[in-house]
Amino acid sequence: MSNAPSAPAPTHLVVASDFSACADDALRRADALATALGARLSLMHVVEPLPVVSAWGDPGSVAWIGLEALQEAGMARLRQQRARLATLAHPDIALHCLVGQPRRDLGALAAELAGDLLVLGAHAPTGLGQRLLGTTAQAAVHASPLPLLVCRRPATAPWRRVLGASDFSPSAERALPWATVLAPAAEKHLLHVHPSLPEATLALVQPDPAALERFTIEAEKGALERFGGLSARYPDWVAHFRRGDVAETVEREAAERGADLVVLGTRGHGPWLGGLLGSVGQRLLAKLDADVLLVPHRS
Repeated sequence: MSNAPSAPAPTHLVVASDFSACADDALRRADALATALGARLSLMHVVEPLPVVSAWGDPGSVAWIGLEALQEAGMARLRQQRARLATLAHPDIALHCLVGQPRRDLGALAAELAGDLLVLGAHAPTGLGQRLLGTTAQAAVHASPLPLLVCRRPATAPWRRVLGASDFSPSAERALPWATVLAPAAEKHLLHVHPSLPEATLALVQPDPAALERFTIEAEKGALERFGGLSARYPDWVAHFRRGDVAETVEREAAERGADLVVLGTRGHGPWLGGLLGSVGQRLLAKLDADVLLVPHRS
C-alpha cells in the first residue's frame, strides 16, 4: 500500500489564452481535467496598456488610453474562441480579459481569480527576441505563484506516462503528488539526477584529488540514501537514479520512456537570475516534446 504524500485536487483551472492554436490545445486539456475533477474553468486573456505621447513630444503627457476598447475586443475574441471549440465538455467556462504584462502577471492574475492551476499553451521560440528573452511560458516559470501546466501536445487522450524529476527540494516534494491527482491512471517514473561537480569551481579551488574523491563518494552515497527513502514513499512509481547534467538527463529519460507529462518543482528564482542564467525548468520547456507541470515551493 502506498504511503506517498497526497495533494488536494485543484478546484479552479485558469487557462491563459493568446487565441492561438496552442491556446486552443491548452483549453482542451484544461477542459478535460476540469471536467474529470469537477473543477471550475476560466479562460483568461491579458491585454497590455499602450502608452501614447502627445504630438508636442512632452514626456509628461504620457497617458494610458484605450483600455476599455482593448478589453472589449479581448472579451469578443474570448467568446469567439469558446464558441469555436464546440466540443468542450465543461458546462460553464468563465471569461476574463484583464490588464497587465503577460510575461510577468499571468500567475498573479490567475491567483486573483482564485485559480489554483495555471494552464498555458507552449509556443516554440521564434525570432531573435524570443531566443534571447524566452517565451512567455518560460518567463512565467519564475513569476507564477501557482502550479503551471504548459501544454505542448494536443489534448487527444489522457496522459499515459509521467516522469517526475526530484532534486529532494520542498518544491519537488509538492510536485510529485500533483502527478497522482492529474494523471491517476498513468504509468509513473521517478527520477533523480545526481549532478557532477562544476568544473569551473573545481578549477578555481583546485582541491586535493584524494579529498575530492572522498567527497564525491560520500555525496553520491548520501544522494542514494535519500533517493531510497523517496522511492519507498512512492512504491507505485518506477525509480531511476542517474548521474550527469540535470536538464540533459531529464530530457533524455523523458524521450526514452515516452513520457507525455513531465513533473518537477521550481525553486522560485527571481526574474533576473532566471533571465541571465536560465533554470532547469526553463531549459526543459524549450526542449521537451511533452507537457510540463512546474510546481513552486509555495502556492
